Amino acid sequence: MSLSVVKPPEALPEPRRRAVRGGPVLETVRLDLELVTPVLGGAAVPRTIDAVDIVRVPSIRGQLRFWWRALNVQRYVSAKKLYEAESALFGRAADEGGGRSPVELRVVSVAPGQKDESEVRLTSGKRGPATPGAYALFPARAEAGGTPTAPRRKPGTGFTLELRAPKERLEELRHVLRAWILFGGYGSRTRRGLGGLALVRDRELWLPREASLAEFGRLFGRDVFAPQAVPAELAQTPRLAGASLLVGKALSPADLDFKDRVMTEAERAWLTALHWLRDFRQETDTGAREPGAGNRPSISNWPEADKIRHLTGKTRSHEPRYGPDPAWPRAAFGLPIVGQFQKKARDGGTYDEPDPFELTWKDREGLHNRLASPLIVKAMPLADGQFVPIALWLARDWPPHGRVVLRKNKTEDVPKSAAPFDKLLSEKDPVLFPPLRGKTSLRAAFLDWLASEKKATRIAG
Repeated sequence: MSLSVVKPPEALPEPRRRAVRGGPVLETVRLDLELVTPVLGGAAVPRTIDAVDIVRVPSIRGQLRFWWRALNVQRYVSAKKLYEAESALFGRAADEGGGRSPVELRVVSVAPGQKDESEVRLTSGKRGPATPGAYALFPARAEAGGTPTAPRRKPGTGFTLELRAPKERLEELRHVLRAWILFGGYGSRTRRGLGGLALVRDRELWLPREASLAEFGRLFGRDVFAPQAVPAELAQTPRLAGASLLVGKALSPADLDFKDRVMTEAERAWLTALHWLRDFRQETDTGAREPGAGNRPSISNWPEADKIRHLTGKTRSHEPRYGPDPAWPRAAFGLPIVGQFQKKARDGGTYDEPDPFELTWKDREGLHNRLASPLIVKAMPLADGQFVPIALWLARDWPPHGRVVLRKNKTEDVPKSAAPFDKLLSEKDPVLFPPLRGKTSLRAAFLDWLASEKKATRIAG
C-alpha cells in the first residue's frame, strides 16, 4: 500500500504568537547593540561581572522601567495609578490576579568585551598613569581590608536584545527603548556614563540625526522635554518633562591628557562629559580649589569643608573662610557624599582636621542612605554613528521636609548640621567659587557654567 505525501504550501504566514491562550497578539522588536564605554557591575552579586550571563535581562528590565516612568509620569494623577500602569506593563509580585509582565525580553548572540581587572588610579604617579574615566570608576578601587579592585568589562560587548509585547503597546515601548539607548546604559554608574549603548544597525529609525528639539520630536512624536505639571506625590519621580539638556563637542585625546591611549569617539565623548562634572566640582582651573604645590591642589573653594570644621570643632589647622551656618551645595549632585580630610603635612607633621565624614539626608522618618543624582553625563549616539557629550539634568523635586545633614552614626546626625537642599551658601558667606555667584540652585550654576565656559549648546531647559 502506498502513501501519498501532501506537500505544505511554499509560504505560510507567520504564527500569531500570544503569551497566553486568547491573549493579545505579540510582536517582536530586535536591536543589535554594543556597549561602548566601560561596564561596571550588572551581575547579581555586587562588585562582580557575570562570566556566563554577560548581559542580564533583569538589569535591562530595571532600566526600561525607569525610562518608562521618566517618559510617562505626567500622565498619571497619583502614585497608585502610576504603579498600577507600570506593573501592568512590566510585571509585579504575583497576587490573586497574577503579576506576569506581557513584555518579554531576551538577550541573544552575546559577544563579551575583554575583562579589565587593572588598578583604578585617580591620578598619575609612581604606580602608573591615571585611569581614563576614574572619576566614574572610583567605586571599583581596591578597598581597605584587602578587598581587591572590582573587575569591569572594556568597551566592545555586543548583543542582540529581543523585546516581544502586545502589538498595541509596541510604539510606547519603542520610545522607552529609545530613551534608554540615548540617555541610559547598562550596569552601575550609568548616570556617569558607564555602560553606554550604541546601535549597530537601523540607527536612522532609532537615533537623532543631530541633537535638536526637532529631531527628538521626530523620534518621540512630541516634545518630551516640555515642562508639565505633576501631582505633588509624584514630583520626586525623575522625569524628562522639564529636564535640561546641554550638548557639547568631544575633546581630542591630547585635550583629555590620554595621549598614550587610542580611544574611540564614544570614549572621548564620554570622558568629555564626565570631566565637565569633575572639573566643576574639584579642579583648580575652574576655581573649585586653590592651586597647590606641584600637581597637588590646595584647599577647596566650596563651603562644605569649612562647615564640617566648624561643626566638629576642628578649626585650628585651617582658619575657616566660611561661617558655621550649614550649607551643602554639592548634595544636589546626589547623596551620600563620603570624604576625608588630608591630615598628613608635607613637613611630616599632621593637621588637626576632622575624621572621615558622610553627608546624607533626613526627613520626618529619619536618616536615609541615598538620593540618586538627577544629573546624567554621558556619550549620546547619533544616527550617523557619531557620539556627542551630553549633560541631562532630570526634573525632580526635593523630598518634602528633607534636609541635608552631616551623619554622626547610623541613626543620628550631627546637631545643627541640617540645611535645605539647594542652599548654596549662607547669607554672610563669601562667594569663593565664582559659578555660584548670583545663582539660586546648583542646577542653574552648573548648567550656566557649562554653557558659558565649555560652550555647550542648550537644547532644552
